[in-house]
Amino acid sequence: MDEPRRPKNDPNACRRAALQQVGRSLQETVPLPKRGLGEDEVRRAYDMDDDDDRRYLRGPPHVRRLINALSEADVAKLEKLLSLRPETVAWVDGKNDRELKNLDGAVDFINSSRTAAKVLMWVSGVAVTFVTGTVALAKSGYDIFALLRGGK
Repeated sequence: MDEPRRPKNDPNACRRAALQQVGRSLQETVPLPKRGLGEDEVRRAYDMDDDDDRRYLRGPPHVRRLINALSEADVAKLEKLLSLRPETVAWVDGKNDRELKNLDGAVDFINSSRTAAKVLMWVSGVAVTFVTGTVALAKSGYDIFALLRGGK
């Protein structure tokens, strides 16, 4: 083995030369991979490694497309659906497309019925207030008329 040259003025050059010597001796004893040590992990992180041996961990392409297509709002809706009681999820899962469309119609009907009920409650309250006010005003008017006529 040849001895590394040691420059007298630069201590870093001396260290660098020693490290190069150690590197050469390691290359002779340990076979290094064709790529850099961290390059595989970077390629996997950016999903550029086509010959990845851990492909089953990445999921099939249709699952990746689905996950990439979901927005935050969609994920929030999905989490709400999944947080329902298991009986409810099983009940909805048992429905076919036609029944689910009918279910959508039923939900719309219930929402419109609730709106109609709120309007009806408001109209009823106004009607009761109007009748009560009319009766009270009529009684007060009768009493004032009787007072002006000279007493009851």
